[in-house]
Amino acid sequence: MQTRDISSWPKNVALARSTGRGWRNIHAQHVAVEPWTGTLDPVGNPCLGYCVNRPAQIRRRIGRCGPTETSTLRPRQFHLIPAHDESEWQRRGRSEMLAMHLHQGLIDDTARQMWSSAARRVELDVPLGTSDPLLEQLALAILDILRESPDPASALYVDELVHAMVVRLVRTYTADGRSSRVGPDAQLPDRADLGRVRDLVEARLAEDLSLASIAGEIGVSPRSLSRAFHQHWGTTVHQYVLSRRLERAKTMLGSTDLTITSIALDTGFSSQSHLATAFRKLTGLTPKEFRQSGK
Repeated sequence: MQTRDISSWPKNVALARSTGRGWRNIHAQHVAVEPWTGTLDPVGNPCLGYCVNRPAQIRRRIGRCGPTETSTLRPRQFHLIPAHDESEWQRRGRSEMLAMHLHQGLIDDTARQMWSSAARRVELDVPLGTSDPLLEQLALAILDILRESPDPASALYVDELVHAMVVRLVRTYTADGRSSRVGPDAQLPDRADLGRVRDLVEARLAEDLSLASIAGEIGVSPRSLSRAFHQHWGTTVHQYVLSRRLERAKTMLGSTDLTITSIALDTGFSSQSHLATAFRKLTGLTPKEFRQSGK
């Protein structure tokens, strides 16, 4: 099984690893992880990470057109390095992580058995900073065995733990799993869903229009929405929201006597300076200069 040797990254230290233990379908490492910035190429098998202790600031982007996520990964929380997408990472802070590479073939086979679906590649979507008590108990059981002296008899037990973990992941963190639990609205977004996104943006420009909040409104994962939006409209959700806010601001600057601060807040910018920075990048003018030019 192709994996990454996370313990070999600069200054990282392997505290325990599964190499040579005869484990199937998983390669696990307990690693003391140092601050790190870089890009990871896909290896064909996902890596589920569990924070054992001490928080770390994580910034990541999955895929070249994916959104940038920033979060504090705290103890007892999970994240995922995807199997098939390039990903960019910036980590600040030292922590101990349990890194578990899971065999993609087992994930695909499990999905076929659960959903009777045609043979295809299954993609896991575990949000950054996920808390999952069941997944955590399985991870801790694997960590406990990893800390023990190698024992050939433990391989069967680990195999059962891994199967249970994969069932949980497929059921909870895949598109098919979500749709089976909450109905057809949780499937991957189609053109009608994306039309709803555009209507939502127009109606709520002054409100929170983060990728996560919009995805929650239409019942899909942020990653699924990001991919579908870029595929259909050729831009990211963030870029689209920003462009609509700026167009609305231009209209208000030319057709109203509202202060620039009021216009900024009415179009979803946090302040006049926030609007001015974005406006200058788009037009080369400040909002005041744009209003005075009569454009």
